[in-house]
Amino acid sequence: MTLEELMHPAVSVILPVFNRRHLIGRALASVLRQSFSGYELLIIDDGSSDGIETLLLPTVAEHPNWRYLRHRNRGLSAARNIGIQAALGEWVTFLDADDEYLPDHLSLRIAHLRSHPGLDLIHGGVELCGPEESFWVEDAFRPGELIHLSECTIGSTLFGRRSLFIEAGGFPLQSYSAESELMKRLEGRYRVERVDDPTYRYYTGLPDSICTIRKSGGRGIEEGAPE
Repeated sequence: MTLEELMHPAVSVILPVFNRRHLIGRALASVLRQSFSGYELLIIDDGSSDGIETLLLPTVAEHPNWRYLRHRNRGLSAARNIGIQAALGEWVTFLDADDEYLPDHLSLRIAHLRSHPGLDLIHGGVELCGPEESFWVEDAFRPGELIHLSECTIGSTLFGRRSLFIEAGGFPLQSYSAESELMKRLEGRYRVERVDDPTYRYYTGLPDSICTIRKSGGRGIEEGAPE
């Protein structure tokens, strides 16, 4: 990459991580496989205690367009907001540490946005991977009821102008349904569109995901919660 591409990437991919040393390799490999090269990767370590930095730091050093930032544990929304503030790209998108992109994910999304200049943000396009029963999660708007993930806004698929996220104030600092609250604000001020290309591979049913724990009536970390 040229210095200009490093300083002004088209897309900033924000990857928050909390104690996912055993899983993050899949997500990182999927970024490396992208057919679109005009991106930077920001790995935001949300105070992990599993030694993940010993895995990440040598890898980041090999890629000039990758950055690693670490802070005390503040939750998924805060980690995403920190990534947005640090991003250099015109466009910002996300990747959960236990998920992955298909190879054309970034290229198809940026092509769609560039061919529709009036659009400010797109989302959607998910391939669900996991037990079918885990595709049903707690409905953010109807507590105690379940909703299929195909009807949810998956926060990690948001792909929009960085300025949009800044102007909207970023993700609210809540453990569940943060994307729902953000999307209500965005849809009232910007042009938002749902896309269908299933280029984001979303893994469900992990025992320590917030969706699994909420369905069982417990509490847990905030990694990978759809809204």
